[in-house]
Amino acid sequence: MPTLRNEQAITCMGVQARAFAVHAADSGRILNQTIKARRELPEAGSALVVKLRFDDDCRNGHESFSITADEYTRGRLDSCGCLHERIAEVFPEFAPLIKWHLCSTDGPMHYIANTLYAAGDRDPWGRRDGEPASFAHCVTFGDNPIRHVLKKSFAKYLEEFGPPCKFDFEVIAVPHTRDFKTFGNKYTFGGYACKWHECPFNSEREALDFLEALQRCAPAFGTVPTSYSTGKRRELDMARNAAIWPEASDETLSQHPDKLRQMLEIRLPGLLAEFRAAMDGAGFLWPTAR
Repeated sequence: MPTLRNEQAITCMGVQARAFAVHAADSGRILNQTIKARRELPEAGSALVVKLRFDDDCRNGHESFSITADEYTRGRLDSCGCLHERIAEVFPEFAPLIKWHLCSTDGPMHYIANTLYAAGDRDPWGRRDGEPASFAHCVTFGDNPIRHVLKKSFAKYLEEFGPPCKFDFEVIAVPHTRDFKTFGNKYTFGGYACKWHECPFNSEREALDFLEALQRCAPAFGTVPTSYSTGKRRELDMARNAAIWPEASDETLSQHPDKLRQMLEIRLPGLLAEFRAAMDGAGFLWPTAR
């Protein structure tokens, strides 16, 4: 594993820091590249340690940038992670880097998908407020508007034998396997549901009446909505963060997803050039593997 740079003290954006050894794969992919800076806080024994990374530490083929911190209070670790507000307060020099958190050499994490979802008004399944979310299978008979809801598998079975078939089924009794006296028989049509708990009819009369309706009353199969989506509220500030596009207007982010996708694709090369300039300015090495 080649060493591109040895550990050394550096000045990172005007802050005295420690740059650790930079290691790379033979392909040129940077595997480890970390810079740390520590600043003492007013309370005795308290400090904020900022950790900057720009490498493929996750081994996923993408060098990604992260900015995190550990805060110590009276010598003990008090908090850690993405303490971005605290970092900006204690290290204002690093504030311009915060927007690049989790951006990689290919762009912000899930750049287009995350931006479109956050900016959109559709639920995770692509449905807007008021659009059907689930359906029940049903059958109607002739001009009778009443829908008879069916189990999905039973509806599919019947549709296979639908008009012009004559629904020439045999009604079969299926006993309960363990407690016949308590539960009695259930009933099904030949070829469907040979297990007691899967049978569609509770009595022979019910099965015979349904069979007669299938044979004589012009059955029509379909679906009926049983629930509706509430959609999703647009999270435009989240979309701006996902795209690293703080100047994007509400109107821009709220346009049709296809148009927004196109705009995101067009601006990506310029965004990556800006990202590279930020990494260079912080003292990081840019990978040669592409």
